[in-house]
Amino acid sequence: MSSASRIVLALQMAACALLLAAAFRFVGGAPAALSREPEAPSTVTGDAFPRVVRDAHGDTLRLEQPPARLGSQALSTDEFLFSIVPAARIVIASPYAADPRYSFVADLAGATDPAKATDPESIVLRSPEVLFVSHTARAEYVEQVRASGIPVFRMTTVFEQLEQIASALRVTGSIVGEDEAAEREIRRFLERIRAAKELAAPGDKPARILAFSNLAHTFGAGSLFDRIVTDLGAVNVAAEQGVGPYGSITSEQVAAWNPDWIVAGVEPGRATTERDRLRADPGIAVTHAGREGQILLIENRAYLSMSHHAVVVMEMLAAALHGGKR
Repeated sequence: MSSASRIVLALQMAACALLLAAAFRFVGGAPAALSREPEAPSTVTGDAFPRVVRDAHGDTLRLEQPPARLGSQALSTDEFLFSIVPAARIVIASPYAADPRYSFVADLAGATDPAKATDPESIVLRSPEVLFVSHTARAEYVEQVRASGIPVFRMTTVFEQLEQIASALRVTGSIVGEDEAAEREIRRFLERIRAAKELAAPGDKPARILAFSNLAHTFGAGSLFDRIVTDLGAVNVAAEQGVGPYGSITSEQVAAWNPDWIVAGVEPGRATTERDRLRADPGIAVTHAGREGQILLIENRAYLSMSHHAVVVMEMLAAALHGGKR
């Protein structure tokens, strides 16, 4: 078997792992379990090119000039890149980029049709000058891509705080030479966060909120959802009950914890069906949320987001909790 064939075979095996990781990502599983945690925040050295960048696993990459051809293996990095660079520069994207159920950049990705990051031959043929991958990507995938001569930057794609997302956007802009575009996007992001927080009236009694997906998963302490809830002055019931970032709970637990609000993700066009299903659940029906119909459904592309589009969750939750009070 030739060296090129070995690279393709290894990448094909890694692609299967990536699809599995993505599946866990969208059902609320813990993608970080598939790889080691980031060692430190990514950094960029140099106000101008050449720049040296340090990725989430401590590996460095020297960039003599802004890379013209870009690749992305994760939905988070898809959404970062499409927000700040011309779509024509993105030649590789995740398999979710063009899927409107999960992606905020589906129209752009659909129009430019980048090759999928799970297609190893396309990665080599499209030859991105930098391939952004999740810090959860399999080590063998990263090494095989690098062996083909393509530089790889491992980006943290699981966040606990909205501020970390802003930092990731800034690093992305620095790498691709679009610092100003990244700063504009960050300003919009932070302004939307500020506006959502301002909806909460001083002295409001903290609402108790529980995330509960159709697969009985929830987001507890250490999750981005937890930070959004607490930033709005509310209580994340799962965290209150000792659940970690990504956990499974039962309908009986929902009943015992008696949340004021239940938040769940939903696919486009299925809100009525999902609301009826949740309200018919015996555990939900006896809660304050179930009795008062306080069930907030958020499209999965926002509910599951690990990019700046996660601010939609904060905006919708703030409007549900406080929007009618002003």
